[in-house]
Amino acid sequence: MKHLISTYVDGQLNNNQEYDIVRTISGVKARLGQGYVPRRSFSGDLTQVNVWDKPLSAQEVKSIAECQSDPKGNFISWEGGWTLQNITSYEVPLTKLCERDAGTTFFFFEESPYHVADYLCLALGSQLPMNYDEVMTAIKIAKTSPFNLGTCYSDYWLAINDVEEEGVWKSAGIPVTNMSSVGWGPQEPNGLHYENCAAAIEWGVSDIDCKTNAKCSVCNIQEQQRFSFLGTCENELRNVFLTAFQYNVSELVFVGYGAYHIQKEEGVWTWVNHVTNQTIAEMEEFFPDYPMGRRFWRLQQPVCGQKPGGRRLLLLSPCLFDQFTCDDATCIPLHKRCDLKYDCRDNTDEVDCELVAFPKDYQNHLPPRAGGREERSLPIVLTIDVDFLAVRTMEMVMDLSYELALTWVDNRLKYQNLKVNNTLNILPDETMHKLWSPEVAFVNTNGNQHTLLDSDTTMLVDRHGEPIGRDEAAPAEVDIFSGEINTLTTKRKYGTVYMCDLDLVLYPFDVQECYMQLRITSATKSFLVFETQQSVVNISANKLLLEYEVGMVTLLHGSSRMYSEVRVRVPLTRRSGYAILTIYIPTLVLLVVSYITLFFRPTIFDTRMMSALTVQLVIATLFSQVSASLPKTSYFKMVDVWLLFCIAITFLTIIFHVMVDNKVNRSGKPTVKASEQAMTPTNILVGRSRIPGKSTVFGVGSGWITFQTDEQKMVMATKITIPVVFLIFNLCYWIYILTY
Repeated sequence: MKHLISTYVDGQLNNNQEYDIVRTISGVKARLGQGYVPRRSFSGDLTQVNVWDKPLSAQEVKSIAECQSDPKGNFISWEGGWTLQNITSYEVPLTKLCERDAGTTFFFFEESPYHVADYLCLALGSQLPMNYDEVMTAIKIAKTSPFNLGTCYSDYWLAINDVEEEGVWKSAGIPVTNMSSVGWGPQEPNGLHYENCAAAIEWGVSDIDCKTNAKCSVCNIQEQQRFSFLGTCENELRNVFLTAFQYNVSELVFVGYGAYHIQKEEGVWTWVNHVTNQTIAEMEEFFPDYPMGRRFWRLQQPVCGQKPGGRRLLLLSPCLFDQFTCDDATCIPLHKRCDLKYDCRDNTDEVDCELVAFPKDYQNHLPPRAGGREERSLPIVLTIDVDFLAVRTMEMVMDLSYELALTWVDNRLKYQNLKVNNTLNILPDETMHKLWSPEVAFVNTNGNQHTLLDSDTTMLVDRHGEPIGRDEAAPAEVDIFSGEINTLTTKRKYGTVYMCDLDLVLYPFDVQECYMQLRITSATKSFLVFETQQSVVNISANKLLLEYEVGMVTLLHGSSRMYSEVRVRVPLTRRSGYAILTIYIPTLVLLVVSYITLFFRPTIFDTRMMSALTVQLVIATLFSQVSASLPKTSYFKMVDVWLLFCIAITFLTIIFHVMVDNKVNRSGKPTVKASEQAMTPTNILVGRSRIPGKSTVFGVGSGWITFQTDEQKMVMATKITIPVVFLIFNLCYWIYILTY
């Protein structure tokens, strides 16, 4: 049966592994540390060994690691009695066992230039001394120990320098505020512009030239550093973690938690398996000749599937888990890596910032499947941000300027170095073209238009979760993110002309609907569909257009026979003020003028007729202009009906003028007495006949005019007919518009 073995380091779960127990565990004896051959025997320090007949919980393991409890195994107990062979044992209290080594540890190095000394201390997780007293303290402690200082009994580099600005002494970029604590010698610093570094000599601190001098260096290690050896594909932390020791000046050895050591053998830094006594790799020649940082190694044994003899980049780092190691082994916060600005002194934090890890079998012409191999369509989230909108009525088109974004999940991929700020997760063009991305066609456009992947397209990764682990093969602190929850997004600005089938029956009081019709053409809807919940359209464009007012834009989902589709509905309400001002009000005024001609004297037929004809010609001209400014349709528009009615009613007025004039002429011309031709305008005689059927005689100004009663009735009928026709038409006209 299979059981799970869990490995913890410092109380934290490090690794899970299945182990096939081929037989039942039995026996009355347990042997610890002794193998069948010496190289498989244990060598080192051991605290306790306890075995339980049940798995311990993660909380129990953490409690033991933090020395909060000291339980004994119920199957094998450390206090159960052991036969010790070639073993030196000590009884150490639990509190003492968990105490870290207290006090400062010093690492001494022989003469070297300033930049080498600075590198050594920073690469060991420390720094050079800040003042003269710190150097003297380190030398004093070394003299009282068996440690051999060699020639380094004076002249040591300090951490402070004024390289950036003359006279402003800094340490790690921070100005030194208390210059008196440095321990300057007499008349020091003397201010020479090339003497930018400080060194502790016998009589105090002096400023000297950094480039031409070589001094000893001492690194103050306040707490023992744990080094990580990265790029080895080791997921067991005991094979990754090492600790630095020094037994002689300028000598270093890195002892691993497991079997690995990094040490110098015959002048070459080697990575060895101390248990099997095998050399795994040798470091290539490098200056300075120390392994801390990112270095190339020549493999003697297979590493990460790479064959012996190959050249492999590995990293020996003093940095913490949430830090990034620069090539020179200095540390910066991990979130500052690949953030588009340099933070490492050697600028290596902006190198190898690849965001996508491609599997070997990745094919960018195949779309990803939702949920792996399940038969579900992959949802594509559509986001449209409209920046500009215009409608051209004559061409019956809608001009749009908008940003179109498509978001999807590609579970075949893994991502690395992702930032919370997704603007830092933009992919380069080369990577973008290697990835699968959906293609969306703009259906109701002129031509075969669709989304593009070009220099104007931006593709980025949206981080939605925490990293799932580290890349053990990478010679850096590289967090890995799952492709199942972190999404890819493409964004591009488009300017597109969409066809818009305008219904102008009610023009200029019409309400229109224009559409953007989009269709996924990369695969059928059994593979790809538009996501219905998160897809959205936003509009920041001015909603008051030249002719229309834009309503609430909505996204409508649907599908054709084979492909998933969406339609963006753009409601438009005609702004009719211009038409009312330039068409309806002028024609209304002209109709009033035409109607007033009915009140002219019937005897001035020419004036009445010319006025009515002029009005009709003006309306006809206006009709022609309005028709030329609108699309030619096979149906009547309401503005056409209005103008045709205006033409018709003015024509009716002309007919009435002709009828009245004809009636007057058939009754005979009016009689004018010669004796009254000299009558003054003020001399008016009005007489009315009281005999039924007789005509009425008027004396007006210079003569006498006789009208029949039937003629009066006809004139009155024309004056009443025109308003009645106008009112009936308007009642029907506006009811139709309001109820259409």
